[in-house]
Amino acid sequence: MISFCCPSRGRPELAKRLIDTATKNQYYDTEFLFYLNDDDPELERYRDLIDEKHYTVGPNQSTCYSWNLMCEKSKNDVVMLMGDDVQVNTKDWDKLILAQFDKYSDKILMVVPSDGRPRGTKNLGGVARLWGDEPLPSAHFALHKNWTDTLGYLAPVFFWHWHVDSYTQKVARRLNRCLYLPAVEFKAKKIINDNAGKQIRENLNIRERDHFVWKKIKARYLDADVGALKAFIESFN
Repeated sequence: MISFCCPSRGRPELAKRLIDTATKNQYYDTEFLFYLNDDDPELERYRDLIDEKHYTVGPNQSTCYSWNLMCEKSKNDVVMLMGDDVQVNTKDWDKLILAQFDKYSDKILMVVPSDGRPRGTKNLGGVARLWGDEPLPSAHFALHKNWTDTLGYLAPVFFWHWHVDSYTQKVARRLNRCLYLPAVEFKAKKIINDNAGKQIRENLNIRERDHFVWKKIKARYLDADVGALKAFIESFN
């Protein structure tokens, strides 16, 4: 089974839609782990719409820290880094994702579903393939706990919000373990003109800060993460 790790702010209806669409189309039982801010003006609306077992309330903090806290809280072996703007549109999506991990004894794999944008992938049809070249146009992904336990995180801890998918894809592609799964659609659309988007894009200079970090440290940490995961893979051979 799969656990969704999803910070959310100011978007209770979208969080509810994510739960509803994933549940409607799931084969197994999904664990939903939302991190909510205690200063969110919409907090009571979240409480009205979502069962309390699905969320944790805490201080307003970095998205990456929230993703990682929810990953550590998760009970399932496969975790997904999620955004609250996703609609899960594929029947038995969880079964299809889990089947990809079953092909690897070590479970070291990044599974990237389609987010509805065909850019660079439109000629693939529904065929899953290992992705070894340019970045995939999709921000959400699944990892096994063997990956997150080896590196110590779901979202790289040195970022605040940006570059998480790009960094993780680079690590996975270096291992030849970045798998694009176009048969599973997690339709997503960036929502810019709301308070949550404004906080991420404007407050505390987050975009520029993460871009600075990306340029300064990505190569060194990429090498270290790739090496740690390679060693884990080799331990199964």
